[in-house]
Amino acid sequence: MTAAILLFYLCSMTQIAIRSHALNAPKRLCAPLAALGQEAPDTASRFRRWRGASGGAYLVSVYPITECPDYVEAVLIAVEGSTGACVWIGEAGPGGEDLAETLRVAAEAGATEVHVHLLAGDAADRAAAIRDIDGRH
Repeated sequence: MTAAILLFYLCSMTQIAIRSHALNAPKRLCAPLAALGQEAPDTASRFRRWRGASGGAYLVSVYPITECPDYVEAVLIAVEGSTGACVWIGEAGPGGEDLAETLRVAAEAGATEVHVHLLAGDAADRAAAIRDIDGRH
């Protein structure tokens, strides 16, 4: 475990999952929205769909990790953009400086994008989405 990943683990605001890129290589859990691709390729690159262990789909907005808006109470997935590997998954919490620090440490651990799921209505729904996307039921 590198120092950056260890620091990332210690500094995270909520639940955390550090993933090995090798573990994610055989299956792609994140896919572009094909329905948007032909008519609006720019829009299609802004949205993705993550598939949870349950088979449930989670619509996310995609941002470069350095340009993520200051969301609160959202599910965040820090992703290594070229491979689609999940580096970190958790909750935005209260946002602000805590969110900025979490994203900074995720970037140090290899994340280049952040995928934001805004449709989980409350803390229980966000926790369930995190467990499902992470594969922990």
